[in-house]
Amino acid sequence: MKLSFRGGVHPLPKYHHGKYLSQNQPIEILKAPAVVSIPCSQHVGAPARPIVSVGDRVLVGQKIGEAVGFVSVPVHASVSGIVKEIVQKPNNLGKNVEHIVIENDFQDEVSDQVAPKGSIESLTAEEIKNIIKEAGNVGLGGAGFPTHVKLSPQADKKINTLIINGAECEPFLTADYRMMLEHAPEIVEGINAVMKALDVKLSFIGVEDNKPEAIKALTKAIGSNNIHVKELATKYPQGSEKQLIETILGRVVPSGGLPMDVGVVVLNVSSAKSISDAIRIGMPLIERVVTVTGGVAQPKNLMARIGTPLTDLVDACGGLTEGVCKIVSGGPMMGQALEDLSGVVTKGTSGIVALDSRFVKPIHESNCIRCGRCVSVCPIGLRPLYITAAVEHEDFEKAKQLRAMDCMSCGSCSYICPAKRDLAHLIRLAKDQIGAQMRKEESKQR
Repeated sequence: MKLSFRGGVHPLPKYHHGKYLSQNQPIEILKAPAVVSIPCSQHVGAPARPIVSVGDRVLVGQKIGEAVGFVSVPVHASVSGIVKEIVQKPNNLGKNVEHIVIENDFQDEVSDQVAPKGSIESLTAEEIKNIIKEAGNVGLGGAGFPTHVKLSPQADKKINTLIINGAECEPFLTADYRMMLEHAPEIVEGINAVMKALDVKLSFIGVEDNKPEAIKALTKAIGSNNIHVKELATKYPQGSEKQLIETILGRVVPSGGLPMDVGVVVLNVSSAKSISDAIRIGMPLIERVVTVTGGVAQPKNLMARIGTPLTDLVDACGGLTEGVCKIVSGGPMMGQALEDLSGVVTKGTSGIVALDSRFVKPIHESNCIRCGRCVSVCPIGLRPLYITAAVEHEDFEKAKQLRAMDCMSCGSCSYICPAKRDLAHLIRLAKDQIGAQMRKEESKQR
């Protein structure tokens, strides 16, 4: 039986979610660039602190930035070469962050810090968590939350189930799909490591039914143990943590709560693969698969080094085609529109989607007709039309009462709205305002 959840939408059904463009393109290793620019902030939490200096020679896999605090991870050199500068400059979203710029010597000399860590059986749970942290592992689905934090729940939060997200429900993106096809054994190895770290005996991999070959590959790699593949109905946002938990286990994460509140940890399939790499060969997270698709000459799934210029990825796909009017980092539903291609690949760069007139139409916004479609598709059960009405009246307290902070910004409401109102944007504005007020109140209480 194909499992599903309440609400959700089916984006771009005419084009099979846009995945047809790149789903049959095997992962291709992109040549390392002449210069990499590695942001110290690629994750939720405190940025890493540089521990190298200008003029230093660094090696592949060498730690060049150390974690600052618990909710933070280190960053590592993705090439060998000379540190040319450590500078503040805009990241892909336009925010100034510290970058460590390395001139590639093309020797690809690997650091002696990179070495196998032992078998899963020989490692303790704490050792596995520390390996994951030191490897700079974060959620590769796009959120960028440090993995070791997820694996360290509070003492009163007993975890009994691990869920691995193989849904990849965002239109166009196929990086996780190719990872499941080409690296299923490593994914399973990573899952086994996480299960030991959490001391759980049961794990599920959720995969949408539009990926039957991935289901076969994972099932074959698993063999017979406590990992089970669950076939999910193809629907957006099936890959969201809360929706996966509800779909697979029937558990509902409470308002304002986290998956650990219902005994669950959720990780991405590519994150599981990177955990396997960290243990099996000792290689930290220095590269990731990026789907480059849409309005490019030849859509591809590229294994790119962290810090690689986005222009290199587009050039490797033959450049942009005529008529591209919007470029998105990530998927078109939850991704971020880019001002230009001056940024670099980060741990959270799951895709570069160039949208042309096939996929972007002129929008003519009109007044809300109170049809209620936004309510019917909201996977959280919110009432976007009422929240956005409060926002437009600058009544953020009312928006808070209407649970604006529970919004996951999936964009289903905006997608389905016949009046073409950007409901998701208005709710994000409410979350920003409410969050700022909450932080202000907390600082007064200190």
